[in-house]
Amino acid sequence: MAVPAMVVCSIGGTPMPHFRCKVNSIEAMRPVCSCCVRAGGKRSKSCIQVPDIRVKHGLMKKSLRAKPGAGKAVSTGKEKSKLGDYAYRHLKQKLLSGELAAGGKISEVQLAADLGMSRTPVREAIRRLEVEGVLEPVASSGTFVKHAKRSTIIEVYELRIAIESFAVQKAARRMKPSQLKQVQDLCDQMLAAIRDFRDSGKPYMSGEPLRRYLNSDISFHLLLLAAAENRHAIAIYNDLNLRSAIFGFRSHDRDLHHVARVWCQHERVARSLRKRDAKAALQSLEKHMFASMEAALEAYDAHMAGRGSADEDQAALTEAMAGLMSGTSRSAA
Repeated sequence: MAVPAMVVCSIGGTPMPHFRCKVNSIEAMRPVCSCCVRAGGKRSKSCIQVPDIRVKHGLMKKSLRAKPGAGKAVSTGKEKSKLGDYAYRHLKQKLLSGELAAGGKISEVQLAADLGMSRTPVREAIRRLEVEGVLEPVASSGTFVKHAKRSTIIEVYELRIAIESFAVQKAARRMKPSQLKQVQDLCDQMLAAIRDFRDSGKPYMSGEPLRRYLNSDISFHLLLLAAAENRHAIAIYNDLNLRSAIFGFRSHDRDLHHVARVWCQHERVARSLRKRDAKAALQSLEKHMFASMEAALEAYDAHMAGRGSADEDQAALTEAMAGLMSGTSRSAA
């Protein structure tokens, strides 16, 4: 990609080495020339930056001194890999937000243009999501976002049940008092959202109560995994929830009876954890998870029959999963 890679100082008009600015946090991901470093690490008004895609995304770690006749920035293998990671995160966010929906075609050219980079790192990101089972190549047609299958829902829930069953038994033995309090607080937050929904008089939970309810629900399950202290389990769980969000696994329309029942199931798990009763916690969790799988399958069948749940429900679900999963991924890294 023929783009300049240097910062030019207008005082001397010569390219200067790149540095990381450690003083001004706003400019921390941009290179500054040596006269700025002498000025305390901040960009001086005399310095102008020539655009560079590696600089734009904070991927330039070192300077390349300008050589006579040099017109291209030399990308190392490490920089290319980081561009691929950036493209991967960007594409995943588009999938989570619903901007790229099931059945949608992926355009390498458009994504590369949006990101201001070559097609190579974009292609790398697409291949990663193909391996993860989110995208699929179609001969002579291109790459598309996969449609969910009924069997996929079953497989995802079976894995979730296996992972969370392991986690809740370990958590019952190892949870700290502060974590037990967090578990109860999350149950209380679910209940508060349910009460607000009840008082609204609406037939189905929506809006702010729905977002609070989902945040508390997902946080509850993530806390069990965190207490089990198994980073690999958290990584697998996040991948499973990513598929759920992208493929649009829905539950029943959340009427008062449904959300109250789900809250009761979480409360039973929390009570067993406080008693350090691993067997009872496991039984309550498995009952909850199997009920959730049945609800998801019924909702899938209804969706395929043209009776799907509201888009607002799915938007709130993907938003909750995206935010909470990203936070857990950082803490588990």
